[in-house]
Amino acid sequence: MKIGIIGSGQLGWMMMLESYNLPVDFYMLDNEPGPASYMARKFFTPDKYKEFVDSCDYITYEFEHVDGRTLEYSEKSNKLRPGLKAIEIKRDRSLEKDFLRSINVPEADYEKADNFNEALKIARDKGNAVIKTCAGGYDGKGQFYVHDSDTSKFEGLDVLGRFIVEDFINYESEASIIAVRSESGEFQFFDPSFNYNKNGILIYNIAPFNDKKSEMQEIAKKIMNNLNYIGVMGIEFYIVNNKVLVNEIAPRVHNTGHHTLKGSSISQFQEHIRAISNMNIIMPELYKPSGIVNILGRGIDDVYNEIMKTADDVYWYRKPEIRRKRKMGHVNITGESYNDVNKRVNDVLNILYRGNLDQFI
Repeated sequence: MKIGIIGSGQLGWMMMLESYNLPVDFYMLDNEPGPASYMARKFFTPDKYKEFVDSCDYITYEFEHVDGRTLEYSEKSNKLRPGLKAIEIKRDRSLEKDFLRSINVPEADYEKADNFNEALKIARDKGNAVIKTCAGGYDGKGQFYVHDSDTSKFEGLDVLGRFIVEDFINYESEASIIAVRSESGEFQFFDPSFNYNKNGILIYNIAPFNDKKSEMQEIAKKIMNNLNYIGVMGIEFYIVNNKVLVNEIAPRVHNTGHHTLKGSSISQFQEHIRAISNMNIIMPELYKPSGIVNILGRGIDDVYNEIMKTADDVYWYRKPEIRRKRKMGHVNITGESYNDVNKRVNDVLNILYRGNLDQFI
């Protein structure tokens, strides 16, 4: 069986790494070879997208912002998994929000704006709000926080596009669930994780996080069934006033699921490959509490040995350039209890950032 992955970053790399025991050959398409491309059997550039799709049994993607022609041709060829609708709603926040509203999934109240000035006016009227670009934003990019109707620091900014203006949610916790659905509709999920984000970027997470677990599970199942979804999906939540609100969905393997590489009976990456290729999906079992710390904006050589005194493993993504906010790798951590993992997470954070995280994000 031949599976094509659109994109050659770390998520594609981990899909291949975790599935090399399966009877699958991986082909890859990207603008230029990335960190994962050396593991693929064949590499294609976008001008060869038809040859790429025709050569594969199934096509998946590691990120939403990939070549559109390849996605459309894969869909027409009945090979794209997850399907085009999932990636279309993810590429446009307004479509994502409208979809969630249409199936009665709880989320922050929002309004749409055709330009940035209109978005600022809506935010002022709301008082406390988050302005988000409809297209292109991730890891905190394209987000503008307005508090107490004060938009003065954004006045005069030339920000193009359309926008969603959401009510600002003063949440108690952020959490996520990684779920998987097969073509036949079988549904499984990993134990949810508690996530700590700063400036819109995941810093660390720890599983299991059992508060509102059943609600998150049911919401995930509802979303995936309504999309006729095949594969792994990550869904981020806010927990506020004893309620669960969906923050956003990710129609792919997800950063908040990297803890499954060490703490679970199967990783999110192999589960995804199994689902999209019609292999049986497996009910994940959390062997022990586990989490990750993201390596952001720095190298690892000078602290690797120190980290490995408390961590289980380091995944280094082999990106050619280190820069601020960029995810360069992650550290996997397991422990005998949630508190044990939490302590080890903080130890790794201190080793990596020495109390100066803001300098790296």
